[in-house]
Amino acid sequence: MRYCKNVLKIIFPLVMMLLLFFLPANDTAYGASSVTIDTVDYKEENIIVNNKGNSRIYFATENEAARNSWEVIPADDNEDDTTSIDFSWVSPTSDQVIVIKGEDNVQRRVTLKARAKRLEVSISYDKISSLKKSDNIAKLLNIMSSAGTGDDPINYYDLEWKKGENGSWKDTSTLTVAQLEKLQVKGADLYFRIKAENDVTQGTNYPDGTKGRRVSKEVRLKIAKKASPATVGVNGEKFTAQIKYGKEYRVTYDGKTGSWVKVTNKSIRELALADILKNGMDGLTPETRFPAMLIEVRDYATANRAASKISEISLKEQRVLSGQIIEDTVASTDEADPNIYISYNSSASISVTIPSASKDNPYQYSIVKPGENFDISRASWTTISKSSAVRILASRAPEGSHLYIRQKEIKSKAATKTTPAVDFELASTYLKYKVEYPTGPKIDEKSFTFVKGITEEISFNIRLNKIGKLPFETKIKSIKYGSRELNFTCTPDKIEATDPNVEYTMKVSLDVNTLNSMPNSYSRALNITFENGTLDKTSVKLAIQNPTPATALTTTITKGKTTGSTSVRVISSIRQGNQLVYTITDTKVEGLHIENVINDGIGFVQDQDITVSAGKYLTVYEINSDTKKVVRYRCIQITSQHIS
Repeated sequence: MRYCKNVLKIIFPLVMMLLLFFLPANDTAYGASSVTIDTVDYKEENIIVNNKGNSRIYFATENEAARNSWEVIPADDNEDDTTSIDFSWVSPTSDQVIVIKGEDNVQRRVTLKARAKRLEVSISYDKISSLKKSDNIAKLLNIMSSAGTGDDPINYYDLEWKKGENGSWKDTSTLTVAQLEKLQVKGADLYFRIKAENDVTQGTNYPDGTKGRRVSKEVRLKIAKKASPATVGVNGEKFTAQIKYGKEYRVTYDGKTGSWVKVTNKSIRELALADILKNGMDGLTPETRFPAMLIEVRDYATANRAASKISEISLKEQRVLSGQIIEDTVASTDEADPNIYISYNSSASISVTIPSASKDNPYQYSIVKPGENFDISRASWTTISKSSAVRILASRAPEGSHLYIRQKEIKSKAATKTTPAVDFELASTYLKYKVEYPTGPKIDEKSFTFVKGITEEISFNIRLNKIGKLPFETKIKSIKYGSRELNFTCTPDKIEATDPNVEYTMKVSLDVNTLNSMPNSYSRALNITFENGTLDKTSVKLAIQNPTPATALTTTITKGKTTGSTSVRVISSIRQGNQLVYTITDTKVEGLHIENVINDGIGFVQDQDITVSAGKYLTVYEINSDTKKVVRYRCIQITSQHIS
């Protein structure tokens, strides 16, 4: 027995040497070969090893392998002849090397890459309008990461996302613009991470872990709730919408919807409907009336803010003002009558009557004076909400003005228990009328002073028409001075006007006896009323007063140098604008007033010889050089002592 044991000790090593000599270098003694790596599965955190006939698989960290300290697991029994080695226990914060071998001690090294240390995801809302609902949001996201390279950076398709903390991770291809807009209704938190990528066998090239990556940490992207829509008003008189800087709009009419238009001018506070439509419609005439339209308005998106919710403005088709303007008075008020009636009150005013006007169907008018242009954005409108005549003075609507008339804007009202709802209506299209007054009397402006007992006549002329038109007035009905009526005469008393190419005039003379009986009064205008109602109360002014006595001149009288003459010296200083004259009369001149006119005076020269006989009266006057009215005077009775 001892001999046999000794023989075995010699034979066994020889047999083993022979087996090693004849077997391939990478095969074990039992028909197995060196293990290889099939997949580094970063998604499931497994290393998939091709068993190659090994019944046991060994793995260790690099440090453990250096100390020959190995973990041993039996090879998995499966059809693929592979074994999974879990590496979820390996820290993801830095690169880690795992050494793997089979029973032949041939080692395979796998480098487990550290996960990305940085991932930032933000969104730019301002690009969303360029995308379709079905597009994903790749163009909206801004991605920054420490993973990837300059040539191959991490992009949208390298990410995966989930909604909220408890959502399931999905491919980013499922995150569409339509989905994003739904999330903006109430706001949401989205989470993103770089998705794991496996390192797999490529033909005969086995992976080593460097061509895959771990899943990154997740980052949150807050999707804010869209801002509430702003209230947008419409001015139905100026045809504007309160769309200002920071907003965008689009309009739908005739079944077509336009693109969103941004308002980028900071000075804009409102937009004209004509500019919104851009189709030549301005709301002024039946041919250019506004169609029914839907205007959508919202705050437009910026890089940091999503577009707000949408405000909608629904406008009905603009009303067309029916009927026509008729130059006549209206006989009766019939609310079914669509016409507008215009009549003249001489040249003083016009009357506008709209039978269908009421509180529920208000009209309005605007006046554009000659030389001015009609501007819908600046026009001033006056409301007519009654069917009776409305008077417009000529001072507001002078000759040649244009009168614009339309139905007024109607504000919307909610229904009540007793009244139905009222829809908003733009102001209607307008009718245009040129103001051409009939020719009225024209009185030249005059100011008279009637001096009782002195003034002999107060008269003035009236032009009743202009060439080309017959006169509107042909007779004066009354003339009043304050509350008192004056007697007067007209020449002729009444004009019989038949030819518009003739200018008709009349002369008016106030009765002197009536004026002498009137109390004194400061200057005030006469109220001259014509037969057809024209009233002139500014042209002719009249003051009534008692006469003012002229004051005395201071003089001396001496004999003249020649026989039969006398000489007078005026001591008083003569005022500027006045002159001295004299008269010789048989009777004494006395009781003169400053209203007396001296037309027959002889130019007076200081100390000049004046031929005169005794018993005559020599009167020296200081008179106004222009009016010849007396300012001061001195009447001297000549005696023989005064004559040389």
